Amino acid sequence: MKISVKVLVWLGLILFMTAWVQAYNKVDMNRAPDPDEKVQASQKSNSLPIELTPEEMTRLNEIGIGFRKTAPPLGPPRNPAEWEPMTGGLIRWPLGIPYPIIKEISEDMEVWTILANSSEQTQATTAYQNNGVNMSNVHFIIARTNSYWTRDYGPWFIFDGNRNQGIVDHIYNRPRPQDDSIPMVIGSLWGIPVYGMDLITTGGNHMSDGLGTSMSTDLVYDENPDKTQAQVDSIMKAYLGNDYLVMDDVESSGIHHIDCWAKLLNPTTILVKSVSSSTPSYAALNQRAAFLATQISAWGRPYNVVRVFCPTNAAYTNSIILNNKVLVPIINSPYDTAALRVYREAMPGYEVLGFTGSWLADDAIHCRIMGITDRYMLSLDHIPLYDTLSWDQNYFISVKITDHSKTGLIPESLLVYYKINSEPFDTVHLQPTVKADSFYTYLPSQLPGSKISYFIKAADNSGRVETHPPIGAPGAHVFYTAGNTPPQIVSADSFICAGGDTFRYYPEIYDPDDSVHTITYLEFPSWCLVQNDSLWGEVPDTASLESFTVIAADPFHADTQTVSLCTYKCGDVNRDLTIDIGDVVYLTNYLYKSGSAPWPIESGDCNKDSNVDVGDVVYLINYLFKFGSPPCQM
Repeated sequence: MKISVKVLVWLGLILFMTAWVQAYNKVDMNRAPDPDEKVQASQKSNSLPIELTPEEMTRLNEIGIGFRKTAPPLGPPRNPAEWEPMTGGLIRWPLGIPYPIIKEISEDMEVWTILANSSEQTQATTAYQNNGVNMSNVHFIIARTNSYWTRDYGPWFIFDGNRNQGIVDHIYNRPRPQDDSIPMVIGSLWGIPVYGMDLITTGGNHMSDGLGTSMSTDLVYDENPDKTQAQVDSIMKAYLGNDYLVMDDVESSGIHHIDCWAKLLNPTTILVKSVSSSTPSYAALNQRAAFLATQISAWGRPYNVVRVFCPTNAAYTNSIILNNKVLVPIINSPYDTAALRVYREAMPGYEVLGFTGSWLADDAIHCRIMGITDRYMLSLDHIPLYDTLSWDQNYFISVKITDHSKTGLIPESLLVYYKINSEPFDTVHLQPTVKADSFYTYLPSQLPGSKISYFIKAADNSGRVETHPPIGAPGAHVFYTAGNTPPQIVSADSFICAGGDTFRYYPEIYDPDDSVHTITYLEFPSWCLVQNDSLWGEVPDTASLESFTVIAADPFHADTQTVSLCTYKCGDVNRDLTIDIGDVVYLTNYLYKSGSAPWPIESGDCNKDSNVDVGDVVYLINYLFKFGSPPCQM
C-alpha cells in the first residue's frame, strides 16, 4: 500500500503536536481522561499557573505590595495540624479540582468557594447542582483572585494564648496581589483577627504537627534574603509558636514545596516520596527520609518514615486530610492501588479516597484546597504510652483538653477507653488536676505480656465530641507489659582526684533487659558539668571532700548512688593549701618518726612513681630550694 508524501507530512505534524501538548501540560499517557478536564481547561485561561510566569519574573519586586505587617498574636500561639478538626475546605472558582472532590467534601463538611462576582456565583451554583454537590454545605466568598492555589496564598489558622482563633497572613511568594489579599478578606468576613507575618513563603512549603514544630524546604530561606536563618526561625516561633525544621529541597527545578515529596500523617509519622533509582532526586529523597527517621517527634520518639512510590507525574504525597477522610491524587496508573494501600496501612480507620484530575508531579489536591480549622474545636493533647512497660504498676495517663467553644466540658464524657489483648473496651474516668484544662487517670496494671490499646474521648456543651487519636478506636495507642529487672549502678562510689587533672564519670550499669537509660546527676560540685550524660570537669588545685548523686533509670525502675570526690594538691601533704618547708617536715615525720600519713596518700607521691618514700622528700626539697619541677609535673 502506497502512502502519499502529503499524508506522511500530516501524520508527522499530528504526532509532533501531540507530543508537544503532552510535554507542555505534563500529561501522563497512562492516565484516563478526566470528565471535568474540558471544563477545567477553559477555566485555566482565567488562572495563572502554580509556577511564576515569565512576565511575573520581571515583577518580583511587586511581591508583598499591599501587605500589612502586624505584631504577632498573644502568646503562646498554636498552629493546628492538618488532621485536627476541620469545618471544610477553601477552593476557588474557576476551579482547579474535579467536581467529585467537591461533592465528597460537601457530604459532611462545608465548601467555601472564592469567586469574583455574582455572575460567577450563578455559574458555580449551577455546576455544583448538576454534579451532585450538597448545596446546604456550600458557601461563597466574593473576592477577586489570580489563581486557584488556595493552599499557597490562603490563611494559616492559629489559636492565641487566650484560646481564640486567629489568621496568620504571610507574604505570598508571587506578585499576585489579589491572591495575597485573601487572608485579610476572610479575616474580615469571618470576624477573625489577622496577624501580618513579615515572611515571604507559601502554604505548600509549610506543614505543622500542631505541637510546636513546622517543616519546610530551604526555599523559605532563599525567598527572604534580607533575613538571616535565625531571624526567619524566630518569626515562625513568634507568629505560629513553632520551632522550625528546614531541609534542603530534593529537586533542582520546580516549585520546591515540601508537599511535593513529604507529608505529616500524625505527630510521629511522615510520608516521604520514593522514586526509581534512575530518577535524579533518588539519592536526595533517600537522604531526607533517613534524616527524618533520626529526628525526635513531639511524642518523644523518632519519626516513623513511610515511603510511597511515585512514578512520573504522580503526586501521591500531595493529599489532604479532612477530618476522617484522606483525599489522594491518583493518575489511573497501576501504582495507584499500592499508594492508596500505603495510606490505609499508615492511617487505620480513615476513609482513603483516590481522585483523578489535572494533577502534575508537583501540584495536586493539597495545593488546591486549604483546610479550614474549626475555630471552636475541642482539642486533646496527650503524649501516648508506647513500647514495653513494667507489668507491676498502674499506668499514668495525662491529657490537656482545650474547649475553644468555651461552652464547658461535660465531666461524665471525659473517659479513657482501654482494652487488654482482644477483650472489649473498658473505661476509666479522667480527673481534673489543679491546672486548668489538665486531666489525669490511671489504667490498671496488667499481667506480663499483655497488649494494652487505649484512646481518650471528651465532649463539650457545644456538641463537639473528639478523641485522641483523632480517629479513635481504629488507631488506638498501643503499649505492652513485661517483667523488668531494675538497673544497678556497679561502678566505684569514690574517686581521688589530683588538682589540674580532668575528671570524667559515667556510671557502669548492670541491667540485662534494658540497654537505654536516663542518667541524672544531683548536687554535683560547682566545677563539674553534665555533657552527653557524663559528668566532667577540671579538678581544682585544692584539697576538699565533695560528693554527688547519680540516678540511672530505665522506663520502669531507677537506682541511686552517692559518689564521693576527694581532691588534693600534689605535694600539699599537710593540707594547708600551700607547698612549703612544712610539707617537707610533715612527709619526713611520716616516713621516719611514725607521723600521720598524708591524706590522701597520693598527695605525697610528688615524683609520680606510685610510692611515697624518701625520693618524694628529695623532690620537694629540689622544688622549693633548687628550682626543680613542681610536684607531679616531672
